[in-house]
Amino acid sequence: MKVLGIETSGLVGSVALCEDSSTLEERSFDRGMRHGKALVSSLEDMFKSLGVEPDEIGLIAVSSGPGSYTGLRVGIACAKAMAYTLGKPLVAVSTLDVLAENAPTNETTVCPVLDARREQVYARIYKRSGALWRRSSGLMVIYPRKLLELLPRPLLIFGDGAAKYREVFAVDGVTFGGGEMGMARASAVARLGRAAFERGEIIDPYRLQPLYMRVPEAEEKWEAHRKGSGST
Repeated sequence: MKVLGIETSGLVGSVALCEDSSTLEERSFDRGMRHGKALVSSLEDMFKSLGVEPDEIGLIAVSSGPGSYTGLRVGIACAKAMAYTLGKPLVAVSTLDVLAENAPTNETTVCPVLDARREQVYARIYKRSGALWRRSSGLMVIYPRKLLELLPRPLLIFGDGAAKYREVFAVDGVTFGGGEMGMARASAVARLGRAAFERGEIIDPYRLQPLYMRVPEAEEKWEAHRKGSGST
């Protein structure tokens, strides 16, 4: 089965087409995804390069967050539209699950950390179980120093949140992963999406929403302004 992966949670987005355990092709794109143009262009170019028609896809998998508010909206809107138009099943994959796939297999405990702004981070702890990374904590939006209190040792930490608050996490027993490790990839979205599909975790396109964890900053500012001006 051919699985399309769409990843738009960060500054660099990507699309990938996978079949069984192989990645047929993966393409990355930058901030242009904020307008959706780069995403659509990358999809069209990938299909053309592979000689594959969109209706040959068996499953669509999309990164659902947490991450960039605008990026997530663009990627999920595209995935929902394709699932609805093509009549294909759709699954959502956590961005932190996707990042965990970048960790070296010789590690035992890892924690991808994303910058959540407002001096907080998104994080989840994972432990190695055979060939898989298993969640060992819930999804957190938390202050870095509070997260440090919860982290087991030894631990590999990575992601833009880990880099931003490096001085907080730089303690004995904590190792930092490289920059590439903090880049979510569409090929991992596709692989995890296939596993989710096999577990029966198909989602109705109309019900899929980005995982923000809290009200986006722009909406929060607008609401504060509305209340301050006495609007109803």
